[in-house]
Amino acid sequence: MLWLLINRRIYRGKDKIEKAKEYIESHWLDKYDANEVAKAACLSKSHLAKLFKKNTGMTPYEYYINYKINKLKEKLLDTNLSIAQAFDSCNMDYNGHFAKVFRERVGVSPSLYRKIFSQKQHISRTLA
Repeated sequence: MLWLLINRRIYRGKDKIEKAKEYIESHWLDKYDANEVAKAACLSKSHLAKLFKKNTGMTPYEYYINYKINKLKEKLLDTNLSIAQAFDSCNMDYNGHFAKVFRERVGVSPSLYRKIFSQKQHISRTLA
């Protein structure tokens, strides 16, 4: 019986985390609002932060930033967009904080990322 109660609590927590993730993923273009994420998950901010970190290994804000960076990486592969336009389409400032965050998280600058992955796409199209 104790196992069932513990298991139910863990499952309930994961359900709340999924709601928080869904909210973040559908509002990634908006400025991060911890209160709104917590409200979407029906939890307090502190409880959400604790559960989210326990279940995902990162905070809700880190998840939000990673999601934005992944969206930006997709946009950078569109060579019809300038790098500044790719940033702008993700509601980020190219000459600001997010360019630095991109470099820290991805390991290369946005322009080098585009160059590397554009070459890989060209090679894979040639081989296909």
